[in-house]
Amino acid sequence: MLFLAAVLALCAGRSAHAQGSTYNFLGFGTPMPTADPTIEALGGTGVALGGTRVVNDINPADWTWLTRARFNIVLRLDYASDQLGATTEAQRNISFSGVTFGVPFWSDYSASLALGYVPLTNASGQIASSDAITTKTYVRKGGANMLFLGAGFRPTGAVALGGRLDLITGDIRHQDHLAFTDTTQDSAEYERDYVFYGLRPTFGVELIGDSLGLPGLLFGASYSLGANLTSTRETIITPISSSLDTTIDEAGQGYYPSAFAIGISYQVSHRYRAEVDYSAQNFASAYVYAPTASSGDPSLQNGNRISVGIERLPNISGEFGTSFGLDRWGLRLGFAYSQLPIYADGAAVGSNFGNSGVTELALSAGLGIPLSFETLMNLSATVGQRNPTAVGSAPKESFLRLGVSIGLSDKWFSPTRRE
Repeated sequence: MLFLAAVLALCAGRSAHAQGSTYNFLGFGTPMPTADPTIEALGGTGVALGGTRVVNDINPADWTWLTRARFNIVLRLDYASDQLGATTEAQRNISFSGVTFGVPFWSDYSASLALGYVPLTNASGQIASSDAITTKTYVRKGGANMLFLGAGFRPTGAVALGGRLDLITGDIRHQDHLAFTDTTQDSAEYERDYVFYGLRPTFGVELIGDSLGLPGLLFGASYSLGANLTSTRETIITPISSSLDTTIDEAGQGYYPSAFAIGISYQVSHRYRAEVDYSAQNFASAYVYAPTASSGDPSLQNGNRISVGIERLPNISGEFGTSFGLDRWGLRLGFAYSQLPIYADGAAVGSNFGNSGVTELALSAGLGIPLSFETLMNLSATVGQRNPTAVGSAPKESFLRLGVSIGLSDKWFSPTRRE
């Protein structure tokens, strides 16, 4: 398995280094609960966000809280340190983490449209090792992404509904490069790409406690159906000394799993709120590529996540009274516990560690900094640790994840005043 090969490269008696999380080498890569730094700073809680300045990528019903057109662009830095036995490796990756746009268009029903492009998984990483004879480099790039378009509205004051159509797309690239110290030996590069796409619908709902006699409470849920993927495996073999290569394309199929999330939030006071979410995703049935229908990738299992977040809302335009300086900033804290959807050694059930999983604990914090009227910079920082339940079956990983977004705003579809 690819994961086992990565561990062997780290542990063998060679000089080795890595980039990107070791766990990115399995399946679709490591899942990303959200691409938005606001939600990330809250531990990933966003099912019942009530976000007036967030284009929510978890629950489309939450778009009904938008009061202005909003455009957000996000950048992200991942840093991880893996340890297995006496071997320790530091790894980092900077990436674009999505762009979203949302706009309210019918105030009578709090209706909004939204679209965006965000990553769903991170499959990027690199492991290089060398000895007196050869230098071997294994690179994995890409992951699964989502291009979405949808709308949310409130048929009554107590219920918000939302739906979107998601185009799941991605290109997961594997590259092996072998170079010999002896220049008379012909080095070579082997590449295998998995390109896939498929459609799925996502539905969301929120129950607004203020209209149900439950002041301050907000209940939310979302569900994404699984996506049947059209998947292509492309194999490229290139001798380094030649400009010619051999390319083989093989059509197949894949499956991206369904996902479910539920949450409840409470407005503690006019400016403070708290939320608890639970989410689950059926990765046991998922696979990137197979020539014919498959029951799933044996290196994957079902994953779930429990998250908690608390927030002091930013006071940008004086909606919470007059404030100055740091008092205008939003403050966010979060905690999450996850069962990652992978087996610790990347092998099928029945091997020595085949039924052991990997758990993740994470603490997060963030800021919402007003830059000008309704322009907001959101920062998030998440630190955590991933541990295999069977000690020694895979690296213990400590990680740091930083995110930054700039949110621009404008007023669209406002009735013009007639003179």
